[in-house]
Amino acid sequence: MTTNPVANPATFPVLIEVAAERGRQDAKWGRQDHADGTGPDEANQVRFCVTTAEAADFARWRTDLAARHDGPTFADLLTEETFEALAEADPAALRAELVQVAAVAVCWIEAIDRGTQRSRLGFAPGDVVRDRDTGELLTVTGDPDPWDTRDYEPADTAGGGEVA
Repeated sequence: MTTNPVANPATFPVLIEVAAERGRQDAKWGRQDHADGTGPDEANQVRFCVTTAEAADFARWRTDLAARHDGPTFADLLTEETFEALAEADPAALRAELVQVAAVAVCWIEAIDRGTQRSRLGFAPGDVVRDRDTGELLTVTGDPDPWDTRDYEPADTAGGGEVA
């Protein structure tokens, strides 16, 4: 028996599926650099839900609401995907949901590793951003705090496309 999970032949096909799901996410949403949404003082999103189905519905609603306003956090996305998985009874649907859970977790890790995952306070000086209202491309200068991610998005990934 091996103690290295990557060396386990059963692991490789699963990791390939997770990588394929990451590709689908990137194709649909572009690069994701959300706020974490974690910490001891963050609200427990699903505290009033009794069943996992209720929690999945609430998490889905919360993520959709955040997407329409200030943008979801990685915690929103992972909570939604996790409760969707927990609410599944069908093994095939559960497996598909778990691949999505893993892909969201990988996406979050990638954002942390890129060093561009940021708080809602803004971007770094020199970042090129697109105004979410006007589409105008701007370069962050001076204090990055006013460049709030609710108003601006990374220009190289806005709408899933590359800046020409």
